[in-house]
This record gives sequence, C-alpha cells and structure tokens, in this order.
Amino acid sequence: MKKSLIITLLLASNIFIFDPLMSKENAEDKNLIEKVSFNIWWEDKYNDSVITLRTYPEDIKTIQVGNGRFINKNQVLEIYREINKGSIFSSTTYVFNIVYKDENSKVSSGKIIFSNKKAGREFEKALIDFGF
Repeated sequence: MKKSLIITLLLASNIFIFDPLMSKENAEDKNLIEKVSFNIWWEDKYNDSVITLRTYPEDIKTIQVGNGRFINKNQVLEIYREINKGSIFSSTTYVFNIVYKDENSKVSSGKIIFSNKKAGREFEKALIDFGF
C-alpha cells in the first residue's frame, strides 16, 4: 500500500516538474487553428526542408520554409506551378514559384520543388484550400 502511494506521488511530482518544459511549438499551437506541412526542396536558401502553412484566429495565414521567417499570406504576390519534364537521366519535377514581398517590402522569389507528382498535387490542393 505504501509502495503504491510512493509511486503515485513520484509520478505526480514528475508531471509538475516536466510541465514547464513545453516546446515553443506547443505554445504556438494554443492559438493555431490549422497547420499543414510538406517536405520540400527549396532552391534558393535551403536544401531539404519543410514548408508549413498555418492559419490563426482572425484569418491570419502564414507560410514558413524550414526555420526561416514566416511570410504572411498578404505578402505573397503570386504562386504559379511549372512542370519540368524529366529525361532518361532525370525525373520530372513539379515546381511552385513563389513571388512575395519580404519584411522590407522588397520583392523576392523562390522555388519550391517536388520530385513526386502526388506530393506536388497535395501541395497544390493545400494552397487552394489556403486561399491561393
């Protein structure tokens, strides 16, 4: 009886000790309405990475590549898709060109590249659902 009481108290104390160790992502998720992520290859600054589309209250939407700065949806000027047919030695790529204004209102661009047709289509559907 005493042994089970001690074990219960130890487990309860661990909950209180480890509770403050929440990650930043978990704290962010409290306000997050929707989050969709895709594994990508970002041509300009990153190699293999993740692009994340997030929706917050009051219809605030952001796009973030890897751990870089996020871009608000209203900063995006244009997103368009290209299909680069492969050859015998290379595969077909599905490229999404994104043109946006950075934090200094400078027009910048990048390419989000998928080598998988299904992943490219899922990303395109997510962009449409996101409002593009």
